[in-house]
Amino acid sequence: MQTLVQHPSSFLDAIISPGELKKLSIGELRSLAHEIRGEIVRNLNKTGGHLASNLGIVEITLALHYVFETPQDQILWDVGHQAYVHKMLTGRRNNFHTLRQFRGLSGFIHPNESEHDAFIAGHSSTSVSLAVGMALARDHLKENHKVIALIGDGGLTGGMALEALNHLGHIQRDVLILLNDNEMSISENLGGFSQYMKRIKETFFYKDIKQKIHLIEDQLDGLALTPEMRKMIESVKQEAKERIDTPGIVFEKLGINYSGPVDGHDVGAVIEALSKVRDDAAPRMVHLITQKGKGYGPAEGDAIKYHGVKAHSLEPKVEPAADKKPKTKTYSDVFTDSLIELAKVEPNLVAITPATAEGSGLVKFGKIYPERFFDVAICEQHAVTMAAGMAKAGLKPVVSIYSTFLQRAMDQVIHDVAIMNLPVLFGIDRGGLVEDGETHQGVFDIAFLRSVPNFTVLAPKDAVELQQMLFAAVRNLSGPVAIRFPRDAALNADKLATSADNFDQFDFRSWEKLHQPSHPSPLVVLAYGAMVQTAMSAREALHTRKLDATIYNARSVKPLDGALLKQLLEQPDNRIIALEEGCMSGGFGAAVMEFRSQMLLDSPGSRLAEVYSLGIPDRFIEHGNRSILLNEVGLSPTLVADFIARCAQAT
Repeated sequence: MQTLVQHPSSFLDAIISPGELKKLSIGELRSLAHEIRGEIVRNLNKTGGHLASNLGIVEITLALHYVFETPQDQILWDVGHQAYVHKMLTGRRNNFHTLRQFRGLSGFIHPNESEHDAFIAGHSSTSVSLAVGMALARDHLKENHKVIALIGDGGLTGGMALEALNHLGHIQRDVLILLNDNEMSISENLGGFSQYMKRIKETFFYKDIKQKIHLIEDQLDGLALTPEMRKMIESVKQEAKERIDTPGIVFEKLGINYSGPVDGHDVGAVIEALSKVRDDAAPRMVHLITQKGKGYGPAEGDAIKYHGVKAHSLEPKVEPAADKKPKTKTYSDVFTDSLIELAKVEPNLVAITPATAEGSGLVKFGKIYPERFFDVAICEQHAVTMAAGMAKAGLKPVVSIYSTFLQRAMDQVIHDVAIMNLPVLFGIDRGGLVEDGETHQGVFDIAFLRSVPNFTVLAPKDAVELQQMLFAAVRNLSGPVAIRFPRDAALNADKLATSADNFDQFDFRSWEKLHQPSHPSPLVVLAYGAMVQTAMSAREALHTRKLDATIYNARSVKPLDGALLKQLLEQPDNRIIALEEGCMSGGFGAAVMEFRSQMLLDSPGSRLAEVYSLGIPDRFIEHGNRSILLNEVGLSPTLVADFIARCAQAT
């Protein structure tokens, strides 16, 4: 591990705004790039964040701000987690120590932070579509500025990006696309388009032939040629362009002028490439080759490991072997390990992920069952419909996907899986609040999946229940099932079964009573998923108020445990509190209230228990540590106890 040395900063201290860059020579820009890399590593060691991608884009960012003028010129960042250098250059360096901290700088692009941030960015493959939209608006309003889309080769595999390229080539608007090609997204890029990009880098033949054709044209300009001769030369040129079998020609076939590849770490070369195409009116792409983790040895050697780093993880540490503690299992780990065991007894089980194999832990599954593992790149829609095809043909597909990424494939979930009632299992990782902010908060999946017919929607209270749910769901799949779990350490991971032969099978549609007060109490807490532990932890705070509550593990939001819920509601003195780490609009609490309303319709005039709902409020939640965010939205054990106490006093 490299030692983090504090180097004196000279050029970086002088950068107050992007305009200062234009005063520097190419040599000075190279020195500045070195300073910036040191600043990134030192700061991320304190705050955590996306390391490798930001180290790889330093020179590109410098060149962008050297050639263009923000905020007049609009830069659309794809994903946005690689914009740390941009933040430093646009007046936010002094706040960099607050990166990804609660109420500090966002780890992504956000217009609320700076006028230099043209649009929010958190998900992949959006920048080209945004650029097309902004260019059309610019032209309609007769404005005069440049629109630049920065996208990685991983983002370019997304269907939305390809749709935008197709449209841009058709409408021929002034949009510049910078392709940052480092062969990486969160995990290694896969697929035909990734191989296509590799072939571009392997040949400079197309670039050379284009230069020679232009040279011939320049020399012919001074000659007296007949129109027929010029027409013949143009025909030969077009024929050569169409017949040269090089990957770069495909972009031009789409109607987008292509130039490159260019060394993305040669700031002078990048500036020259951008300057050449700056004033072109046609759509164009500059292909830049970079290395993730550039300038920091460990990250250069393992860009996947250093894609995102935790605070204080970059300092060299030497620990005696005896002092090393076993790694705490996360719910992602439990999910993957359980799938591996299930695959031993379920030969038709296959696992699918849209470019999140590392984050979800499925790399381990892929190594053991490579022929049954499918990483489809950043193509969430394709992942879901492919799973539908597999299920229809007799396999048992498991789609491992982050909650916030599943949003991108809801049409496929409804149209291709649910209507056909196909046995597809969705393992929804990052269900609930996460540290990455508005674009990554997994708070909508309960509501949108609960609204889809044929779905079963579950959430385990701990690691053991997650394992049991997977086993029961895979063994008894007769329609789509979703199991959501948080990005957190797994409770009771030490109690997991080590073999599928020992997995328990249970009826996950029935709710589990976890706590019964020693004295009668009208308070009943129905806790869903991760909120079960919160409800159990809230009991101590309730006891200080001389209150107690019956606590249920309401592990299935669809279907509800109708028999139990009817019994609880028929006791009019009860105060029922539905607790969830998801949006209240359409969520678990709403489901309980809908059930109560139906009971009133079925039995007019009957007295039923009151229902209260606590979950994520109707607003987007910012970035920050999960425990801080839970407290912020009222879902910490203490605040949950406060809410329950208020419900006890309600009349």
